[in-house]
Amino acid sequence: MAPPGARIVLFPWPEMTVRTSHSLSEFEASGAPPEARTARCTYLLPIWRLRADAAETAEFAAYFDELRDVGCEVLVIDGSPAPVFAEHARAWRGRCRHLTVDARYPYLNGKVNGIHTGIDLAGHERVIIADDDIRYTAADVERMCALLDRHECVRPQNYLAPRPWWARMEASRMLINRGVLRAGDYPGTQGVRRSAMRRVGHYDGDVLFDNEELVRHFAACGADVGYARDFFIAKRPPTFAKWVEQRPRQAYEDFGIPAKTALFLGLLPAVLALAGLGGAAVALAFCALVAVVAVTLAWRGRSGGAAAFVPASIALWAPAWVLERALSTWWAVYRRVRHGGCPFGGQLLSKGVGRDWSAGARAARQRAA
Repeated sequence: MAPPGARIVLFPWPEMTVRTSHSLSEFEASGAPPEARTARCTYLLPIWRLRADAAETAEFAAYFDELRDVGCEVLVIDGSPAPVFAEHARAWRGRCRHLTVDARYPYLNGKVNGIHTGIDLAGHERVIIADDDIRYTAADVERMCALLDRHECVRPQNYLAPRPWWARMEASRMLINRGVLRAGDYPGTQGVRRSAMRRVGHYDGDVLFDNEELVRHFAACGADVGYARDFFIAKRPPTFAKWVEQRPRQAYEDFGIPAKTALFLGLLPAVLALAGLGGAAVALAFCALVAVVAVTLAWRGRSGGAAAFVPASIALWAPAWVLERALSTWWAVYRRVRHGGCPFGGQLLSKGVGRDWSAGARAARQRAA
């Protein structure tokens, strides 16, 4: 994990007094809602749905009950249209604080607006921010709270469960990231101290890769980020239709990593060129080499605790993911040229990553050195 960094005040929250430190007991003694004062943390879920799904809404209601039972204040910031919001309100009444997005926040990524709204309204210093497909257990909440006593931002890992075939491909991607990146894969959840987030201020909310942008903003501002590579939180797989929709968007997010984008853009032309110059045998040999490298990296990613959550067979799906990403990168290029960006949450976003992507990575490397 990264050791503590210097406290730097940048982009302070509107109408707040910046302070260099806040104790947990000091915050809990403040004007937080009564329920939050006895809770161990706030669980912040930003959500947006174009239409209500009765089964999903009921499943969330049960999950909120579980979170409340383990001591979470559940705060749902809902950017859905009014009829959908009303359906959610009826189903979740008494199970969470269900509120609308503050219209003061103008970011193109609506989820970021929901997060900023939730940080304003959170009743606890420890805040767990989670995408709608993340599922914490009681033990996960306990560990996240303990880590937030030591760090201002905590970056755990995810594992997919259950795993239909397309989720196995996605799981292999997560392993490859763990095999390549010191910080591990990019999670769909973080823990933050509310006072620290208010101190470092707003991160770039006009990007697709908002989860990692938040973490890198903390790092770039000198906050204490804990990279918990051995802490795994369950993530529900998307439906097949949703997974297909995500393909060009995930590839588009990688435009902020030019070397990676160039690698995947070059794979298919390289195969065709080798087939034309050296014949099918040479092209197949190149494909076999790429497959071996992909499986090796995915297998390496099972270290550091991942083997307990991800079967060994998932590494064998890595070549399929490489092929998918090679195709999706060209799809993302088409989106960029034809439309100028990727749709997300009813908006067209042109930026994959934001202003703190490189600075945050440099800061994390310096602290980990």
